[in-house]
Amino acid sequence: MQKKLFTLFSLLMLVSLVLTACGGAATEAPAGNDAPAATEEAMTEEAPAEAPASSDAVTLKIYLLDYTPDTIAWLNDEISPAFEAAHPGVTVEITEGSWSGWDTTFSGFFAAGEGPDIINLGSEMNTLYGENLANMDEYLGAGAWDEISNFGPALENAKYDGSLRGLPIFTAPRYVFCRTDLMEASGWTTGTPQNFSDWKSFASTASVIDPATNSLTQQALVPVDAGSMADWQWWLLVYYSLGGELYKADGTPNFDSPEALATTQFLLDMRLATYGDAVNAVGSLPAGQGSVIDVDDATGKDNGAVCLAHSGWAAPAFDRPIWDNVSIDPFYGDPENFPNSKPVVLAFNDWLAVPEYSQNKELAAEWLKMAFSKEGNHKWNETMGLIPARNDAQYGYVTDSPQLQREAELAAEYGVGFAGIKEAAKLSTIMQDALGKLITEELTVDEVNAKIQEDYSAALGQ
Repeated sequence: MQKKLFTLFSLLMLVSLVLTACGGAATEAPAGNDAPAATEEAMTEEAPAEAPASSDAVTLKIYLLDYTPDTIAWLNDEISPAFEAAHPGVTVEITEGSWSGWDTTFSGFFAAGEGPDIINLGSEMNTLYGENLANMDEYLGAGAWDEISNFGPALENAKYDGSLRGLPIFTAPRYVFCRTDLMEASGWTTGTPQNFSDWKSFASTASVIDPATNSLTQQALVPVDAGSMADWQWWLLVYYSLGGELYKADGTPNFDSPEALATTQFLLDMRLATYGDAVNAVGSLPAGQGSVIDVDDATGKDNGAVCLAHSGWAAPAFDRPIWDNVSIDPFYGDPENFPNSKPVVLAFNDWLAVPEYSQNKELAAEWLKMAFSKEGNHKWNETMGLIPARNDAQYGYVTDSPQLQREAELAAEYGVGFAGIKEAAKLSTIMQDALGKLITEELTVDEVNAKIQEDYSAALGQ
């Protein structure tokens, strides 16, 4: 009996060894996941590749800041299902973040070396986080994706060290919007000023101070911030229009250049021309309902600004009747004194980037291609009323709107990206502090620029 059992055991061992040799090393299935039964078709040489098993499932995580409820609904209802169907075993997970506290959030991702596979960044963040972002040229660059040629100037904001790190969503430039009816009523008949001298003359001509309240009732130009007229983004717009460069050839800041000094002087001159000699004793323009260049529906009165230097977000809604009297132009610089001056619209181009820590870079690129197709980029921006980053996506609601069409044309021709700024958050703080001391007369123009130069150099470790 024992001999028979031994013989049977030996036969079983022999069969086991033969099966192992034919099938390769056996692997243990994960607990709780029963292996599917092999089908006759799967055993043939022509059998298609199996879909990823549940143990190989991938979650592509996307963190968004630029969206509306319509954007999220579109992504969840159309883009994510289509992507998941094209990539079996992949689940798309979208998190709706906020621009409040973005720096802490992103720094946490990079410090931990893990987080979303795609993150929503602002215009200036390519230099801030560039070293932490993946080089996506092999997936999205020329030669890898033919459609990349359809992107306009906004594409520069999605690059670091010359290589793509993601794709831009939209372009949101700073234009000069002017009420032509208020210009003419003020006696200004030559249109939007195109040099510093005309701007200063216009500021003194079209600004109105009520002597009874000693405050502005009409302001010729509201440049981003109505009260101070010394916002750092306004400073950059003026500076770039003179042909100014933020950095010298050796990489050090360039705030002691003739263009930088002229820019700061212009901001001060415009404030003086607007508020008069008693600049710090005159009250600023009161806040109204809606855009500063629109009419307050509650009172029927103008909100007080003749011109506005800002993005389209601060302009009246496109269905407002006031657009019959609003022009849209770039800022022209000062060609009489600076030959390198050029018309400029300073463009913010928010974008989606792929962090270096992502284990799903190729999948991230495929999702970007789908969401940033011609139709996708059009739809995303339609939900927000912005100009698509892709030139070929600027149709439909863009061309149907005279305002958006004009803005898109100016952006394509005169757009200067808000990119390439090192330590942008620190620079904005440094500039706002120094410009604040300019308007309170604590510092002179030369002292303001010297302070920015010194503080920014220190921030850069120079």
